[in-house]
Amino acid sequence: FTLVELLITIVVVSILLATSVPYLMDFIKNNRLTTQANSLVISIQTARNEAVKRGTGAVICASTDQATCAADDNWTTGWIVYSDVGQDGNLDLDANGDGTEDCDTDDCIIRTSGNIRKATLDGTGTDNIRFSPDGRTTNNAPTTITLTADNCKIQQVRNITVTTQGHTIVSTSDCP
Repeated sequence: FTLVELLITIVVVSILLATSVPYLMDFIKNNRLTTQANSLVISIQTARNEAVKRGTGAVICASTDQATCAADDNWTTGWIVYSDVGQDGNLDLDANGDGTEDCDTDDCIIRTSGNIRKATLDGTGTDNIRFSPDGRTTNNAPTTITLTADNCKIQQVRNITVTTQGHTIVSTSDCP
C-alpha cells in the first residue's frame, strides 16, 4: 500500500460511516420501540388470558412501584397485571385475611414491568384496563395507550389499542 491508497481508503470508509450511522441509530430506536410495545401487548394479553382461565376478572394498571396501581395515566414508570377475584378493580392481596396469598381466593400479581427507557407511554386518561371472565374489557370504548420515542422522528409512535372485545391492535403513526 502506498500512502495515497491508504488515505483514499480512509476517506471512503469515513464517508460510508458518516452516512450510515444515523440510519443505524434510527434502526436501533425503532427496534427498541417495537420491543417495548410488544412487552405491553404481552402483558395485556396475559391479563385477558388470566381472566378467562381463572373465570374471574383481571387488571393491567399503571404502576410506579410494581406493587400497587398508580392513580394516573403515565405508564412510563411501569405496570402490573393481577387477577381480580372480587372483580372490583382493587388489588386485594390478602382479601380473606388469613395472612397467606391464595390465588384462588385472593388477588395475585401475575406480571410486572419496570420503567420504559428513552420513550414515554401515555394512557391518555386511562390508568387501568379491566377484563371480565369472558375476556372482554369493562371499558365502554376502545382504550389506546401511546408509546412515543424520545426525540421522535417519522413513524416513531406506537398506538396500542385494546378493543372492548379484548383484542389488541398495534399501529404506527407520525410524531406529534
